[in-house]
Amino acid sequence: MKRIPILMLILINFLVSAELKIAAASNNRAYFDELCKEFNKKYPDIKLLVTFAASKVLALQIENGADYNVFMSANMKFANELYKDHFATTKPVVYAKGLLAIFSIRDIDFKKGIDVLKDVSTISIANPSTAPFGEASIKALKNAKIYEDVKSKIVFAKNISNALSQALSASDTAIIAKNFLFMNDMKKYKKDKNYIFLDKNLYPPIEQSVVLIGNKNKDNGLKFVNFLKSSEAKEIFKKFGYEI
Repeated sequence: MKRIPILMLILINFLVSAELKIAAASNNRAYFDELCKEFNKKYPDIKLLVTFAASKVLALQIENGADYNVFMSANMKFANELYKDHFATTKPVVYAKGLLAIFSIRDIDFKKGIDVLKDVSTISIANPSTAPFGEASIKALKNAKIYEDVKSKIVFAKNISNALSQALSASDTAIIAKNFLFMNDMKKYKKDKNYIFLDKNLYPPIEQSVVLIGNKNKDNGLKFVNFLKSSEAKEIFKKFGYEI
């Protein structure tokens, strides 16, 4: 059996450690390419490999041994649970707050505000049991006193990104992450014609949090976590409609 030269082992370890595996809630998809470019200006040797899904889905994957280095949750709850159960090695920190919008490509009367949802046939919402944006959407409907009127129209999507996809195809409307509206391919849609922002007093803050997972590749993981709190990252979050 041939031995692998020490220098080759060092090179293999370096290449593995230079890949940072990130589990990110689906709303992060909107700005992540831009965030990667900005991060790589500072750390050109660290390659970010990201998987997008609903926050709870990713948390369950981590609990079952998924090989992630960083978890970006759309709330504090799932990140706190991972820290409490010793899957995460740092306390969760909030780097931004997500917001909600109602979106449609149909001809509907957005002058009615959230009450316009009473007039449509279908409303796509991210699954509230797995996606914090979906949970916040249901709370907004209940606080606006229209949930009972519209609950039969709700179609649950597996995550907030899929809620948008449904609104771009079969669904009349969707409650989506506000930040999706700042993506290049969404800029053709107009405020008050295709979307309105929901009153943030209708739902609790959607706190975007981050934690390190395990001890593998910890140094690079800390660089990424700290970058999310940098002025460069904050400018990106603001650009995409998050609260800082």
